[in-house]
This record gives sequence, structure tokens and C-alpha cells, in this order.
Amino acid sequence: MKEPLVSIIITTYNWNRKWLSESLDSVLNQTYKNIEIIIVNDASTNNIEETIKDYQLKHKNIFYLKNEKNLWVSKSSNKWIKQSKWKYIARIDDDDIWNDETKLEKQVKFMEENPDYGLCWVEYTIVINEEWKEIDKWKNITNDKDIRQHILQRDPFTHSSILFSREAADKVWLYNEEYRAALDYEIICKIWSIYKFCNIDGISMSYRINTKWISKSKHKLQYRNARKIFRKNRNNYPNFYIALIYRILVDIILPERVIKFLVKIKNIFK
Repeated sequence: MKEPLVSIIITTYNWNRKWLSESLDSVLNQTYKNIEIIIVNDASTNNIEETIKDYQLKHKNIFYLKNEKNLWVSKSSNKWIKQSKWKYIARIDDDDIWNDETKLEKQVKFMEENPDYGLCWVEYTIVINEEWKEIDKWKNITNDKDIRQHILQRDPFTHSSILFSREAADKVWLYNEEYRAALDYEIICKIWSIYKFCNIDGISMSYRINTKWISKSKHKLQYRNARKIFRKNRNNYPNFYIALIYRILVDIILPERVIKFLVKIKNIFK
């Protein structure tokens, strides 16, 4: 039986060439080989195109597309998702890394055996900075029931680790192009209204935080959009008021490290 095709979409805009190379290498090193890699250059003005074309010469399953103008991630992703022939799609940002070579293989196997699941991702997210130094590690919630209990509090996944089905994407109309931030949270909430979700145990990825590119305005946009999505889904998932208090504390009053400490204390006395 032929393995299903997985399309992996990477959007890039004026990014570090070395970081993009590391992301691509982590995809190409996967044990699952029935893949196509679609790199969307969102009208970059730097020399990132040179790196992409170098990879294209070496790998026939890499397709390079360049937008004439900057469309942002949601529009760029949707534009090419609609034209692909994939059964599953995976996303990775141009500065993140799939640490486990078996990531895709395990995800596809799970999705093939569990058609009632529309999306899966990985258990561990390792947060790194510009110098590849590990600055944090997140253990994501693993089962559908627990994820639903916490979805309104925080995104329980990392966008660069997700694998979802074409069927699920078609039913939720892909990414909402009104959002320039928190678009991953929005599509997850929509898919979840139809399908189950889970994390695949024991797999990790590295998520890079680039402090040079993080601005106060971007943070505000992220929080503002997340709050819109959060309120929009208040009747779809449990624990709305608990989540509301949590978000007020984290986003407005207390730093996140304090919240993490309080959660640990709570868990000790369970």
C-alpha cells in the first residue's frame, strides 16, 4: 500500500539563511520520505532566495514559490494549500527544527490508524534563542480530553509541529486570512469542533524565539487576536471563566514565570 503524500509548507520572509537551512535539513532527514516541501517566499527583499534555490538543485521534491507582494503567513499558506495534492499537511516555521527523525512517520501512522482525529503534534517543545541555547522546555498535554479542558487558557501545541488532514482543512476553510497573529490558535479551535486531537508521546521539536524580531506591537496584536478567538469559542469548550482569569493574570498582571510557579504548587497539592 502506497504511503500517503505529506505536503510540508514553509513560509519565509527576510529570514536568517542558516536558520532556514537547519529547518529544511530537519525535514529532509525525516524517515518518512513520501513528502513534498513547498517553500513560499513572501516577497523577501534579502538574499534568502539563494539558499532556497541551492536546496532545489539537490532535492526534486522541493517546490519554490515567490509572492509578488507580501501576503503574510495566512494568505501565503492558503494560496498553496489549495493547489497541493496532499492527504496530510505539516507546517514548520523557517527558524524551527524537528528534533526527531521519526516525527512524520509516527504522526502519519497515528492519523492513518485513527481517522476520527483531525490533527496531531508533538509532546515536547524545546525553546531556543538566537544562539541555539535552550531557554525553556514545555511538556504539551497529550490526550484529547485534557486538551479540551485547557484549550481556552493557552494554545496547548506548537504550530511548527502540527500534522493535519486535508479533509479537516477543507471543512474549516483553512487559515482565517483576517488574522496576522494567532492564526494557528484560530484554526485549531475550528478543527477541534469536528475532530479529536492528540500529541504523539516522546517526540520533540525546537521552537526559536528571536528577540530581535519581537516587538511590543506584535505582542499586543497576538494577545488581541487570541482574546477574540478565546471569546468566540467560549461556548465550544469548557472552563471559560477559569481561562478568563488565567489570561488576565498572564497577559496583564503577572509574568508567566509566576503563573508557572503557581501551577506547580497547585499540582503538588492535588
